[in-house]
Amino acid sequence: MEPNVQQDQRIRLAFWIAGGVVAIGAVAPLVVGGGIHGRVSGVFIPFAIAAAALVINGFMHQQGRPLAVTLYFIAGLAIVYGILAMLAVPLRLAVVGTCPPAPAHCALGFEPPLTSGENNALGVATFCGVLAILVGFYGLLLLYRRQAIAARRQPSLWPDQPPVQSTASAAAPAPSVEPPPAPLAPAPAPPAPVAIADPAPTPDRPPARRPARRAAAKKASTPPAPAAVDEPKELPAPEEPKELPPPA
Repeated sequence: MEPNVQQDQRIRLAFWIAGGVVAIGAVAPLVVGGGIHGRVSGVFIPFAIAAAALVINGFMHQQGRPLAVTLYFIAGLAIVYGILAMLAVPLRLAVVGTCPPAPAHCALGFEPPLTSGENNALGVATFCGVLAILVGFYGLLLLYRRQAIAARRQPSLWPDQPPVQSTASAAAPAPSVEPPPAPLAPAPAPPAPVAIADPAPTPDRPPARRPARRAAAKKASTPPAPAAVDEPKELPAPEEPKELPPPA
């Protein structure tokens, strides 16, 4: 809790210092640059607006970053406008020209050159404006860093470490045991030669009977065979000899 309080004090102090520096730059042209009717005294109004915005930002920076950024942007824009308004005076004198030194008469439309007081007021106001922008930016940087650290310290929805389970409710997992490698199988023996047996004789199948129509058609289509040559008749068997009578 103590670091946050110190961080808030540093942020508030940075914005207040920036507002005080701008206020000094707003008053310097009135004091040194010829009073309220001087040519560089027009910086008083924008610098006063910037100082008020920075002081308010020191009080209300805890309302959030959008408000702090908006107030800082308004202050920076007012400071830049005041510095450009002061720098326009010497630029106008350089372009248009200045009056000749007295006792010469100054022509219409010409202005006398810048005095030493106006030069000093211009330099002090410009320096204070630039320094206020830098100090205000430092306070805005501290504000962003503080909110980033606070966002990191917020408790998360889930714990960083998983809850430890009790040994009674859940048993420890058994260690994984890898099975021993299976023994290598012996190389297979070369196959023995196989004797090829002679194929068994297949019984002759009787010829399929042809249909009668096909046989008749074939018989009709085939020409008649020539007459067979008369074959010789068989010779008669020889007569057997008669038996002789027995001797007397």
